[in-house]
Amino acid sequence: MSDTFILGPARIAPGDGTLMHGRIAIERGRIARILSEEGPSDSRPPDGAIIAPGLIDVHTNGADEFLFNRDQGHAVEVASRAYARQGATGFVAGIITAPWESMLHAASEVSEAAVELVEKGDPIGARCLGIHFEGPFLNPKFRRVHRAEWILGATRERAQEMIEACRGALVMVTMAPEMEGVDELARFFHDQGIVCSAGHTAARYREGVLAIGLGFRTVTHAFNAMPPLDHRDPSILAAFIQESRTTVQLICDGYHVSPPMVDLLYRTLHERVVLATDNMPPAGSGYRIEGGVVRSEDGTIAGSALLMDQAVRNLMMYADIPFETAVISATRSPAKLLGLERELGTIEPGKRADLSVWSDEYQVLSTIVGGIPVYGSAHLYRPSRARA
Repeated sequence: MSDTFILGPARIAPGDGTLMHGRIAIERGRIARILSEEGPSDSRPPDGAIIAPGLIDVHTNGADEFLFNRDQGHAVEVASRAYARQGATGFVAGIITAPWESMLHAASEVSEAAVELVEKGDPIGARCLGIHFEGPFLNPKFRRVHRAEWILGATRERAQEMIEACRGALVMVTMAPEMEGVDELARFFHDQGIVCSAGHTAARYREGVLAIGLGFRTVTHAFNAMPPLDHRDPSILAAFIQESRTTVQLICDGYHVSPPMVDLLYRTLHERVVLATDNMPPAGSGYRIEGGVVRSEDGTIAGSALLMDQAVRNLMMYADIPFETAVISATRSPAKLLGLERELGTIEPGKRADLSVWSDEYQVLSTIVGGIPVYGSAHLYRPSRARA
């Protein structure tokens, strides 16, 4: 396959809320130019198709039957292929609260597997963009399925161990900002360029304002594992909604957050909403999919069964917005959250050719990572060198 080809013509949703018609020239894994719809093409999507940036999931616990905690490095390749089927070109691997040494070992194995996948050459699916520690510095009162005996105090030594275990791949940490020691870690992680996310927290509005001042820039699974958004005593979520520097991660499955509340949140925040799945494969005894979510043995919600492409369709429906607007929350917004907006998240010359191709009914037809087709009808494309 040539490293230079032209994709289109098709409708293009570049990730800024607009929709245009055109072709995309791809050279050596990057977007070279956006062309008019008239002219030669090497890869022609079906009539009515839309080309969008590749989706990015900033919060996932695994894919299919594989968990990053349990299956560790083995889960990376599985997730890579599974996310490509959803139109996603990137994901952040989540390590949830477990025995401390187990968390560190899992992070190390996931990091190594992600590097090995890149070193093999052409991508096979979505890239692992880094590691997310969801815990263990959480509030036990809002721990949900995170076991109490595994929740630890926040110390600088543990923070350093996390960074070293991830081998430079730690990109986000979910912590309860009100817990002792977290304020120091928030400043430390922020200085390292690691995203601090507030979650599994009892914090109210005032503590949320303080957390933002310390460097917290996002909230993990909005409305879930935190106090309700009370009108007299606002929760931490109110502070993050109010502060324009922050984003709010949303599990848009209609179960974790009801459709009317999704609509209300989006009307308030628009592109500051970041779609995330918190996908939890029901692997192992005691976990099951029930009522549209994954539940533990006692019925507590453990995560979602949501896929990224469905999250986009749900946001379109719940907030009554078009595809080209909804897709921002799954592309440009998560890329910006992770500090990757110069490389990913929009269709612009110079950025990685990480793309998703959708039908006119908003089903994923194909996924392209670094200019290489990795899923779907894209495999039928056999580009040859062409000139615009």
